[in-house]
Amino acid sequence: MFHDKKAFVFDLEGVFFAGDEVMPGGRELMRAIKARNLPHRFITNISRSTAAEIRAHMAGIGLDPGENLIVAALDRVGSFLRKNFGSGRAYVLGTDSLKRAVASGGFEILGPEEEERADVVLVGLDEDLTYRTLSAAARAVSRGARFVAMNPDVRLPSEDGSFSLGGGAIVASVRAAAGREPVFFGKPEPFLFEEALEELGVEAGHAVMVGDNLRTDIAGGEKVGMATVWVNRWGVIAGDPDVTADLEVKTLDELMPHLPGG
Repeated sequence: MFHDKKAFVFDLEGVFFAGDEVMPGGRELMRAIKARNLPHRFITNISRSTAAEIRAHMAGIGLDPGENLIVAALDRVGSFLRKNFGSGRAYVLGTDSLKRAVASGGFEILGPEEEERADVVLVGLDEDLTYRTLSAAARAVSRGARFVAMNPDVRLPSEDGSFSLGGGAIVASVRAAAGREPVFFGKPEPFLFEEALEELGVEAGHAVMVGDNLRTDIAGGEKVGMATVWVNRWGVIAGDPDVTADLEVKTLDELMPHLPGG
């Protein structure tokens, strides 16, 4: 189906792996894209790990994606904030790694007791979230701080097919309490897709986006003009009447006949 395409872009979590579990067909597809020298990138909304950390985790479960092929949100958020907001003071809900990434963009990182000084509030996945820190973020946004969200993913897939709350669930709480809408950084917004396409050196119309989330991976890929493949894990995920991919597969190995050179 995609034999005329020049490059593929893949989501990672929920597509190739969930926690320490490799998704069905993941190893087979990884070997196939390497064997065919298919130009590709991996893009991820994961806001708690750098590309190097994600690669190390994947290598540990037998899925080494190779060097410099992961376009990770955590590595790119500093440049995004600097490009869009200059510099200033930021209150961050997220990991220490996320705070360091924001600081690398030229921002002073504030604590919850300094909420009134915030120019920007950035919300990511925060497993150490407390009522106090969440309330501080909402108050800062309600006072006029720019509200930026890493991504809208409300669910984080787990190995057993269940889920934990994603960063988007935290974003929803801040939005509800502050009464303001965020600017999203990660998928489905264009930034990460465009970063991957620029590295590949191809136009969006010559590339395919493969992901498991209709609202982020598929809708975002379509928005920038890419063809799309929805990985509906085991065919048990309910569809979305507003988002339809060009191809639906249950496991990654079902995609292999559609690859260039297949």
